[in-house]
Amino acid sequence: MEYSTQVDMISVCNADGSFQPLRFRFEDRDQQIRRVQVLEVLACREIKYVTVEAYEYTCRARTEDRETLVRVRYAVRSHRWSLCQ
Repeated sequence: MEYSTQVDMISVCNADGSFQPLRFRFEDRDQQIRRVQVLEVLACREIKYVTVEAYEYTCRARTEDRETLVRVRYAVRSHRWSLCQ
């Protein structure tokens, strides 16, 4: 089962209108604030359903002293970022 967590995102809007996530933070299950640095965007795909328009980014990221792969989504209509888990 997939769920998502709302995140506070810092991103760049490029000249062509595309977004590039840079870093984000979120509150984990233990109510601790986690900060994540995006090292590289590996893939971006557009998601279009009847009521959903979003962009999903697969990124190589660093949290604390660990590197991992993460998926974050930007919902176009609500202007919200979320971490897919």
